[in-house]
Amino acid sequence: MRKLIKSLRLLVLKVRLRWHGVQYGKKVRGNHIVINNHGTIRLARNVAIMSWPEGMSCTSGLHTHLPDAIIEIGERTKLNGTHIHAREKVIIGDWCLMGPGTIIIDNDSHPPVLDRSERRGPPASAPVIIGENVWIGMRSLITKGVTIGDNAIVAAHSVVTRDVPANTLVGGNPARVIRQLEQ
Repeated sequence: MRKLIKSLRLLVLKVRLRWHGVQYGKKVRGNHIVINNHGTIRLARNVAIMSWPEGMSCTSGLHTHLPDAIIEIGERTKLNGTHIHAREKVIIGDWCLMGPGTIIIDNDSHPPVLDRSERRGPPASAPVIIGENVWIGMRSLITKGVTIGDNAIVAAHSVVTRDVPANTLVGGNPARVIRQLEQ
């Protein structure tokens, strides 16, 4: 019975991905996911997009807001209750792990101005690039224009507003380098 339920969930996921024009490789897996695709979303092979627990607390979502917006997710990357918002571009490398409640957003959502009519205008945006083998802890926020180097770790509840060097552990609000990672 469990195997049947798992197969049905996978079928529903694949139908939803195709319905929303998401390009995906072999062995995509996951459960409930929110998709708003006005641009291009590409998932490599063996990508897992999970909502945890069972879609109640931390759902996963892929959101492209403009026709030129791009989300690309590398092989064997696992999104666990993660939302990605792109007006421009979000690129995630291979073998990455995203904790529950993580938000990756390449824009400010609205301009930070006093005038009400200007505030409803287009926000500033800049690409977010996440390298390979990156681990982002739960409830972290990755903001516009950030590049995270390969093998980096972002501690839980961090707000990343600046680039993260490769092979480092960062944490805090705003995130700062805690230490270099050794092999």
